[in-house]
Order: sequence, then C-alpha cells, then structure tokens
Amino acid sequence: MNENGEYRYSYEDYNRISYNPNGTSARGRNGIKVFAIIVTVLLVITTTVLLGLTVSSQQPLESQLSVTTETSSEVSESSSMQRPDQDEIEVPELNITSHAEEDTYISSDGKLTTTQIHEKVRPSVVGILNYSAENSLTADSSGSGIIVSSDGYILTNAHVISGAANLVVVLDNNEEYAAQLIGSDVSTDLAVIKIDAENLTAAELGDSDQLKVGEPVVAIGNPAGLNLAGSTTRGIVSGLDRTISVTLETGESISMEVIQTDAAINPGNSGGPLINEYGQVIGINSSRLSSSSYDGIGFAIPVNDALPVVEDLIQYGYVTGRVKLGITYYPISEVVGAMSGYTPGLLVYSVDVTMDVYAKGLRAGDIITEMDGKSVTSKEAIKTILDGKKPGDTLKITFVRGSSDNQASYSVDVILGVDTGNSDTSSYSSEPGTAEGVPTTADGTQSFT
Repeated sequence: MNENGEYRYSYEDYNRISYNPNGTSARGRNGIKVFAIIVTVLLVITTTVLLGLTVSSQQPLESQLSVTTETSSEVSESSSMQRPDQDEIEVPELNITSHAEEDTYISSDGKLTTTQIHEKVRPSVVGILNYSAENSLTADSSGSGIIVSSDGYILTNAHVISGAANLVVVLDNNEEYAAQLIGSDVSTDLAVIKIDAENLTAAELGDSDQLKVGEPVVAIGNPAGLNLAGSTTRGIVSGLDRTISVTLETGESISMEVIQTDAAINPGNSGGPLINEYGQVIGINSSRLSSSSYDGIGFAIPVNDALPVVEDLIQYGYVTGRVKLGITYYPISEVVGAMSGYTPGLLVYSVDVTMDVYAKGLRAGDIITEMDGKSVTSKEAIKTILDGKKPGDTLKITFVRGSSDNQASYSVDVILGVDTGNSDTSSYSSEPGTAEGVPTTADGTQSFT
C-alpha cells in the first residue's frame, strides 16, 4: 500500500505470503512429512507379507489345502448344491458315428429295412406313359409298372394303359423304350406289356396269402408323374380280402378282392408294387378312396390272384376259362327289397347285345331271382354260381318283369360266353323289356313258371 492508501498487487507481496520470512515454503515442508509416512507404512506392509510367505512355504501341502478350504467354505457349500465332486461324475461315451456308405446288414429272419427294400426293388419299378392317338407328343396319363421277367415283360393296371395308341416305358436309369401291349383284363384291372430289352432286374414275387393285418408294407411308384419317380411310402396292411367296387372310365363297374393299406397310394402309383418286409412284391397297387373325408385307404391286388391272370395274358392275350353272362346289375337284398318295394334279386341295368342272354329276351329293368334254382341277391351269390361254370355251359335264369301288382315270371336257359376281360360297354343295351317281348328258350318255345 502506498502513502496515499492505495494497494498495488506485486509478485513480491505474493511470495512473502506463500513462504516463510526466511524464504522456505510451508506447503513444501508438510508434503515431505506425508511422503515420509507413506514410505514407512509401505515398507512395514512389504516386510510383513514377505515374512508370511516365507512361513507358509515351509508348511506341508495338506495344511495349505486345509486353510484354503476353511477360507472358502461358503463357496464350497454353494458348489456342492449344484453338482457332485468331479470324482463322482460318470462321463458317458459321446462318439460321433458316420453313416455307413454301404449297409449290407440283414436281420437273422431275413427282414429288410425300408432303405434296403427300396434299393432292392426300385430297379424293377418302371414309369409308363400313355399316349393317345390324338396327341402323339405329350402323354395323356402316366402310371407305374413292375418288371416280372428279365426279358422285358412288365405287369401294370389295365386302367393305366386304357385307350393308349402308344406306350413308353421309362426305367429307373431313365432309359426309354417303346412298349407293346400283350394283354389287358378289365375284370381284374391287370395288364401285361413288353419292351425289347434284356438283362433287366425282375422283381421277386412273394406269397400274398401269408399276409397278416398289421404287417409292415412299402409302396414304390411314380405319384404325380415321372418327376416324382421312385417315390417310396411305408405303412401297414390295414385289411385283407376287402371287396370293393370300382367304376371304370367306360362306366362299367367291376368288383375286386383287394389288400387294404395305409401306405400312401396316389394317382401315378397305379401298377406299382406293394412290398413286404422281405423285399417281395405281394400286391399291385390299384386304387384308393379319393375324398377329403378319407385318408390313408389304398388298395392293392394280391399277387397270388394276379399271377394266373398274368400267365394267361402272356400266353393267350386274355384270361381263359372264365365265363361271361353279359349283364350289369344292382343287387337287391331281402331288407332293401322290403323297404323299396322291389322283388329281392339282381335288378338288371344293361344287357350285352352280343351275348346269348340278350337273344333269350332278358332286358334292363328285369329282376333275376334265381340261377340254377338258387336265390341270388348279392354279388357273392352270383360269383359262387358262375365260378363252377366254364364257357359254353348252360345257366338257367329265372326273372320277373313288370310292376309288383302286375308281375310275370319267366325262365330261360342261357349259354355262357367267354370273358376276355375287355368288355365293350358300348354294346350294352339299357332298353327296358316290354310286355310283348316275352322271352323264349333256345328251342323257341315259351317257358313260364
């Protein structure tokens, strides 16, 4: 402060405030004391730790473990709640096994896996393309077939080759061959075709009579065409000796005894094999119930029933020894007749104009009540009677005509024809009989009962 009382800031004044009058800083002296204390403490701690390590290194290992366990008892107790001690854990063998490239294992009873069945039978399954006369460039339909001989005979369904102008067979190696129709049997829905080839892999045929309900089966075929060729499905035998009625494209209805299975059978599978656990063909896939209300109901023709037909088709081109009456009909049971007012029997729907039964006067609308003196009200009844006949035999038919309150009864002797399995439904007449058309017997005389 000057003489006038004014204060002036000067570094000399700041220095005198910060330091002692002798020129030494008070703050610096205090820092030196603190630093000395810290160094002393660190030296004491370091010495203590070194002494402790020296002592512990001289103790046995067991005592060290004991100390460790005691100091970490809480951790040990917590760990023991989660898993046992390492010595108590049994480690399983966790080996990665590669899939064998070739598994030739066959069980002691000869049964095959599905893969082995596919590998065994697939070379015997073919695709069949059906070309119509109107379109020779694009197949109208397709199906499946089974090679039954190494020289080119192939078994399939009659409906697979129906209406074909040309047939092409595609083997499992995609080789194509033109095929010749050997014979077709509509009554059993079976057909045989042949290709000009040698050294083919023929399928092994099994005994369908040995099948049991619940037995595993495999189907191989070409559902939805050749783009899905060789498709393999698996299921069981759901039923045996099923009687089904199948309506053909011609409108004719045929009755078949079949195997029922839940193995997937779709359009294009027709004619392909149904196979047992031994890789043997025991059925020819033929049809299925097609509806949104049904699932897993397919049918196959038993191979035991098919074999005699195949042999006849190859040798003669048709099935020999089988008789044909020449009618289509509706069976009327006693119960249905009582409810409907119809006379029980076989209500004739149509008559083949080329057969003797038409010549003897039987017409649509007539009701057959007896054959050879036996009542007939079902398919099974007429089948039993005709199975004992051969072509050329005579069958006595009794039938009624007219309304229930004005009904006449007649009897005629009909000569049975040969069923070649290729019925032409265009030759069937559905014209009803008339009162004037009184049937006559073979000798031209009227016969009444």
